Amino acid sequence: MEKKHSEVAIKLFRRARQIALTASVIIFTGACMSQPPEDPNKALPRKSREDSLAWAKQYTATMAHYAGVKIGKRFGSPFTHFEDCVGQNDEVADDGRYTLTYTAYADLPQEEHIPAVRKLRAALKKQGGVDVSSYEERPHSHEVILDGYHEKEHFSLVADSVKPPNTLRLSVSTPCFLPPGAKQQKF
Repeated sequence: MEKKHSEVAIKLFRRARQIALTASVIIFTGACMSQPPEDPNKALPRKSREDSLAWAKQYTATMAHYAGVKIGKRFGSPFTHFEDCVGQNDEVADDGRYTLTYTAYADLPQEEHIPAVRKLRAALKKQGGVDVSSYEERPHSHEVILDGYHEKEHFSLVADSVKPPNTLRLSVSTPCFLPPGAKQQKF
């Protein structure tokens, strides 16, 4: 019985760690910023949560295709996290605006992480639009980290090695969207 409780505790710890990692990606990439600082009342792009989720699923599937990997069921993958937008001065509107972070995981032998993300990076460069803002390989541990941002569409992406070993994370974070039909709150 004690072993079973330990296994449950380990799974809960890993899940909490993955949520914390995803939150750090959101904060690091600025995906929570609701508008540019020059005009807090600039009209937001409109998209329903369903359309955002469908786009995120398609984009992570495309990332997996470029990397030559298959998205698995690790951590109950994929992970969908909608969050209220937070403005430049920490304001939070009541008009339904949101961001989405969508994360999927691929079960991939650790020694294949770097080659897979190299393929993804090459495809992103070839397709254009995504600026690979940081890229780091750690050959001794077969780990890799790629961060990117699409200047025109204002979304960010991450492909990196995460724990437990043999896990490659593919994640996208949307800009702030206002649901169709909602009246945009002014600040």
